[in-house]
Amino acid sequence: MPAATVPISTRVIPTAIPSPVIPTPATTATVVDNRRGGTLNLVSRQSIPHLDVQADVSAALAAWGPGIAYSRLMRFSSGAGVEMPSLSVECELCTGWQTSDGVTFDFALRDDVLWQDLAPVNARHLVADDIVFSYERQRSGSMPNGALLHIVDAVYTVGDDGVRISLRAKDADFLSALANGSSKIVAREAVELDGSLRRGPTVGSGAWILEEARDDLTFTLRRNESYFMTGAPLLDRIVVHTIADEHTAYAAFRVNNVDVHRLRPEQWEEFAQQKPDAKMLAFKEIGVGLEVAFNTTAPPFDDVRARRAAMLAMRPNRAIDEIWLSAAYLTQGVPLGRADWQLPDDEIAAYFDDHAAGRQLLIQAVDSLPVPVVISVGDFDAQYRQHAERIATEMQSVGFDATLNIVDRRRFGEQIWLGGDYQMFAGPTAPIGTPNGYMLAVLSSAGAWNTTRHTDDALDTLILAQAGEYDADERRELVLEAQRLALDGAYRFMPAAAVSLWAWWPQVQGMQPNFAGSEYSHWERVWLDD
Repeated sequence: MPAATVPISTRVIPTAIPSPVIPTPATTATVVDNRRGGTLNLVSRQSIPHLDVQADVSAALAAWGPGIAYSRLMRFSSGAGVEMPSLSVECELCTGWQTSDGVTFDFALRDDVLWQDLAPVNARHLVADDIVFSYERQRSGSMPNGALLHIVDAVYTVGDDGVRISLRAKDADFLSALANGSSKIVAREAVELDGSLRRGPTVGSGAWILEEARDDLTFTLRRNESYFMTGAPLLDRIVVHTIADEHTAYAAFRVNNVDVHRLRPEQWEEFAQQKPDAKMLAFKEIGVGLEVAFNTTAPPFDDVRARRAAMLAMRPNRAIDEIWLSAAYLTQGVPLGRADWQLPDDEIAAYFDDHAAGRQLLIQAVDSLPVPVVISVGDFDAQYRQHAERIATEMQSVGFDATLNIVDRRRFGEQIWLGGDYQMFAGPTAPIGTPNGYMLAVLSSAGAWNTTRHTDDALDTLILAQAGEYDADERRELVLEAQRLALDGAYRFMPAAAVSLWAWWPQVQGMQPNFAGSEYSHWERVWLDD
């Protein structure tokens, strides 16, 4: 019996996977009340080394600089109907896609996409060969963004307006890899002009045309009048100022020289009180923040009761309020494909903040108290160290004698996080932005980065099942259960996943962003109301 075919989809796809069952309409840019115009001033805190968007992994180039001139085959959804955090995707250069077996995907391309009218591409139509060339270049051995396409086996053209991508195996995160802000579609002529794009030219098919690059510190991009999305973009220009110093950047925002800015928690509170008319947003980040993990093969944490006792000693919600000033959230650690992947607050809270139960478990697990433990702590921001100190104190209340071993950043990454040389660690998690990237490499027993060294057959079964599950609701249930098993096993978790704090002045309208995966299409719907 032949496999069922998933029909061409023009819908927003929840959890970044193909699902034919949720009839949500595709997002298209529209003019709001016929208002448009203005120059939006933004700040990037990081300078860019060059202009080759396929040879750099930083969001500074991909999403906060000249990289916004480019389009992608897919993009992450944003707007009023998208609850954050979200890795939901929608078509950008395509009109839809279909698959019959979960490993071969056929994409139908738009027929109205023009490259920007700049030499050497000169406003020609975008064709399927542009997609193939871009992905083959991206996944070549020298390109750092090639890891995004690791599951891709081959890319083919199907006429001028179709692309076929075959995968090595089913991967429910495949479309989100295409939507990532670093998976740009570039023009062959632009690359061949100088052998790379490091010195340009920047010629994309996106909403913004690079107009000026001043000393590689200020980038001005103007509206692309020939952009294929109807009515977009609304702004006349975007100007990105590179300001590395945090205080200088904040000062520029305070005097309205910058329209949108990311704030520190203490700045957030001050700004909210002093500028009550400004708009503000707390955005849950994916795969960023403080992680805690236990070595499950060495005493005392080779006994699950000791690991659970340590977790019951911790009071992460208090630490979030008092150390992180509420700019964090408690989660197991799986990157959230959509908001409803997060375990309910009361369910995840049950693993923490019960000293009596924690002490009883520890007494059952060991011969005598106190139990000496060394917590390896990454020497990063002061808040990481403060939270680790809080954890050590809390663990003493249930019978641990916890001391801190402060480790420099390089050693923490190489010997602790990757090397597994720890009893217990507290520090930044690796920047893994996809659910499968985390679950298969970190949370699976056979994962290359499973330095907790746990073995859990039931968890492994769930991880493998969700990895290739293309039904959005089915995958959600599998991921939720995987998080429960990971917390039951007390392997690793995030007591303070990051929340980024954003503010913008009242004249900025239509601001409904999604910052996941270096997304930037939300700027197309912003305008200034003067």
